[in-house]
Amino acid sequence: MPQNVNRVFLIVAVTINILIFADSIDYYLAQGSVTHALRYFTSATGYTFRVVPIIMLATILKRDEKIKYPLLFLPSIVNGILAYTSIFTKWMFYFDENNQFHRGPIGSLPFIVSGIYLIFLLFWSVKKYRIGYKLESVIMFFIIFMSALSSAMETVFHFKFIINGIGGIATVFYYLFLHTQTYKRDALTQALNHHSFYMDCDKYMKIPTIIISIDINDLKKINDTEGHAQGDLAITTVANILQNEFAAMGSLYRMGWDEFVLLCPRISENVAASAITKAEKKINETPYRIAWGLVQYKPLMNFEKALSESDDYMYKDKEMKKQGKA
Repeated sequence: MPQNVNRVFLIVAVTINILIFADSIDYYLAQGSVTHALRYFTSATGYTFRVVPIIMLATILKRDEKIKYPLLFLPSIVNGILAYTSIFTKWMFYFDENNQFHRGPIGSLPFIVSGIYLIFLLFWSVKKYRIGYKLESVIMFFIIFMSALSSAMETVFHFKFIINGIGGIATVFYYLFLHTQTYKRDALTQALNHHSFYMDCDKYMKIPTIIISIDINDLKKINDTEGHAQGDLAITTVANILQNEFAAMGSLYRMGWDEFVLLCPRISENVAASAITKAEKKINETPYRIAWGLVQYKPLMNFEKALSESDDYMYKDKEMKKQGKA
């Protein structure tokens, strides 16, 4: 996986281990009748680091977006400052003479901050679902639900270590899932790869499916005259537009250097043609151009033949555009 994603997972793992250590020490110190000074530090650490895994998972979920959110970490920073200063101010928490824990006037702040981050995470998960990352989004929905449930159980029933346990299991599961995805998706465009296409063909052979073959025009010329970096930019630009336009309709596969295939199950030929025409208009607003061919596949037809026909239509479209006839 990308090194930045690995680094974020490492931060999450370290954070969860810090929380486990702090909560364990706090649980041990809570058994005494006199408040130990260390308990203030462990409680402040728990309040501070509880929200960090949620933020880190959000950054992983948004790993492919160019938009940055510089103020994303501000609530957690404020929460951490107030937690550690509560050792002296007692705003967030304090202990009485019998070593009993009490929340201060802003004792609910860490839960409010965590709730805000969970809402952001839910919103971004829905966006991810809509652009085609359905399985990853479902996993994130489950993590959000379990995080909220475990937080409620610790708050209402005063159970211990549930949040940390859920966080640890969820992080490992999410990491393993993303690791498996590196074998299914193209590293440059994040479209599904050639191997995934043939793995998924069995599924599409059983249902009516629109097959759209797409090729980027003059990519070799771009590489030769402007360099491979500009060629990669052309590929990613076209792939992003196609993925955004067909997110709710089907799956995009990168079949080769500049070749893509869209498989769109259970939609009409008119809807698919309208969508690819709209996508082509958006691509034409960039320096790049595409050729495409569309075939409607129905069960009991020869899937390979239908794919070959869509390729033939694509090459005819490419030739017509070279001659200025399309």
